[in-house]
Amino acid sequence: MFPTQKPHVSYSEVSTWKACPFKHKLSYIEKIDLGEPSPYLDYGTLVHEQAESYLNTRTMDLDDLEQKLREAWIEKGFDSEEYIQKQADYRKEQGWKPKPHHYIDEWVSWARTCLTDLPSFLDETFPNWETVSAEEMLYEDIPGHDIKFKGFIDGLIKCDGPGNRRVFWVIDWKTASPRGWMRDKKRDFATQAQIALYKSFWRSKNELESRDVKCGFVLLKREQKPGKTCELVAVSAGPTVETKARKMVSSMITGVKRGMYLKNRNSCLFCEYKNTEYCP
Repeated sequence: MFPTQKPHVSYSEVSTWKACPFKHKLSYIEKIDLGEPSPYLDYGTLVHEQAESYLNTRTMDLDDLEQKLREAWIEKGFDSEEYIQKQADYRKEQGWKPKPHHYIDEWVSWARTCLTDLPSFLDETFPNWETVSAEEMLYEDIPGHDIKFKGFIDGLIKCDGPGNRRVFWVIDWKTASPRGWMRDKKRDFATQAQIALYKSFWRSKNELESRDVKCGFVLLKREQKPGKTCELVAVSAGPTVETKARKMVSSMITGVKRGMYLKNRNSCLFCEYKNTEYCP
């Protein structure tokens, strides 16, 4: 049995190991969970749900989205004085600049704006698009290993491509800041690897050529003006990139099996284990 006691690995697990093998050990093997509720996570989850609904039905229920957002904020106290002060204290401890608190009405407005923009963005970006699937699960063999790769593709669509042919797009929704992603993040291989792996495993399963399947991230930006909230970050993931991404997964599996849990001090800044009893 794999050290995590699971018969599969996911991209998030591979990404954690790539950033810091010791963090992977704490999170996936020792299963120490120090994660705290985050408005960004709740917001991202609920926006994802509506984007998925649009792919499946061409409809969204923004009133339901708003209700769920407000319920989550009340349940988890994201607008409470205690939570606001805790976040301010944490930023001060880390030596970061103060950051204004955003109340629930702002989050609701951002969600409504980006999701209202989404239909026209998809029509303009993916000509004559049609849904193949939404939230499709991958559970695929990893050559050379007795463990599977598990993932969920947010969206699979088919649209007009070059030379009057139809192409598939593997897309992943990402809620993002007003500026979207900086150039370094867009070029970071660890970022690109997620969508490259999804493309690679999906097209292999469906016996398609690499040129017939494209992939990218659709950024849904907060705090942006209407018409400026959506951006496609296309990832050029040809056979070379696909192979490199698969090798990263293979290296992770081998490293974990061998008990290689080195600490990467360059990944400490935003780590929840930093300066705790688990990683002093």
